[in-house]
Amino acid sequence: MQANINTSSGNSSSTSTSTSSSSGSSGTGINLNSLANLNATDFAATISSANATALFTDSNTKIIQNPQIRSLNGEKASLKIGERVPVATGSFQSGISGLSVSGLVNTQFQYIDVGVNIDITPHIHPDGDVTLKIALDVSSVINNEPIGGITEPVIGQRKVEHEIRLKDGEVSLLGGMLEQQNMQTLTGIPGLSQIPILKYLFGQKNTDVMDSEIVFAVIPHIVRHKDFNEFNGRTLDVGTANSIHLRHAPATIASGESDQALEAVPAAKSLGGAVAALELDPTAISVVNGGTFTIDVVLSGGQNVHAVPLQVIYDKLGLQLLNISSGNFLSQGEQIVALVHREDPASGAVEITASRPPGSEGVSGHGVVATLTFRASATGRFRVKITKAAVVQPDQQLTAASGSEITVSVQ
Repeated sequence: MQANINTSSGNSSSTSTSTSSSSGSSGTGINLNSLANLNATDFAATISSANATALFTDSNTKIIQNPQIRSLNGEKASLKIGERVPVATGSFQSGISGLSVSGLVNTQFQYIDVGVNIDITPHIHPDGDVTLKIALDVSSVINNEPIGGITEPVIGQRKVEHEIRLKDGEVSLLGGMLEQQNMQTLTGIPGLSQIPILKYLFGQKNTDVMDSEIVFAVIPHIVRHKDFNEFNGRTLDVGTANSIHLRHAPATIASGESDQALEAVPAAKSLGGAVAALELDPTAISVVNGGTFTIDVVLSGGQNVHAVPLQVIYDKLGLQLLNISSGNFLSQGEQIVALVHREDPASGAVEITASRPPGSEGVSGHGVVATLTFRASATGRFRVKITKAAVVQPDQQLTAASGSEITVSVQ
């Protein structure tokens, strides 16, 4: 018997065998006695081709959603984009469980909102700024796991809760919502690609790492704002007159309207042509029973103000006044503010006077005059109102100011 092995320098090899009755042969073949002299150059093996790939990726940013939410001042608005996933919350067995009758197991489910869930509560300040209380939740179903015989979804969650103050039309970017996914793939010759050393020759392992970041842009826009002008903010004279008479006001209400307007009594002289107004901030409050909260008394449109006297009434059945502190408006120029207040818990009223030191100059603009701290003592809706308000100049000239009212919801 004789074996002929042909060698080739290509990527393929062939092997042929033949039998003969002679005891020897001639040519290029080898006999059994030559097997001891075989080396690596006498054989050829085929190895599958290997590919080297160089990749360059460039990710572009695109807008996924562009929703718009419209809400009232102090009222929460919600936006949900995604799907509702059922999750088992409990089970109970009904029927009779015995030898012939088996009980039925009923499983209770509740649905969870998965996707992008946003809760925004806006608050508009007198100067036109907007405070947004934002709760942002981005979630997705990662995988499913069997728990107690029921396949339950595993939900990945990224959540942000905070409060920001922005101007009308100002952009705020909420970033840092990062997510990383790793994926490994193995390709090659079956069997050989799993051998520890040969897998580097007969297999190829690819690892893909994908990083994603979701950035949210929040832009507040005030649709309608309180209109403070000379006419609707004009104060009324009060006194002991026996009759009321009408006369024309010399001021113009608005462009394109009549140049004269009727007023019931002579208008109070405004400070520097501006109308002073005292407002309670925030305009709506929601608090749990027993919780504490603060309300700022904000002055806007003040000109050369030296002191601010006011009276505040509150519903004593559900609210309890705890403390009164001075704001930063009258303390401009590092002046010490004298804060005097007289409380009447039986009627739910408090009189407050905040003033700068004698001989100091007045201040202008807007800011917090005083801060009131309350405790909620009962559930329901209760009001807090500024019933009397005025501003005093350094020459002790007093001018009435408009007030405001808010509602406190206690749960």
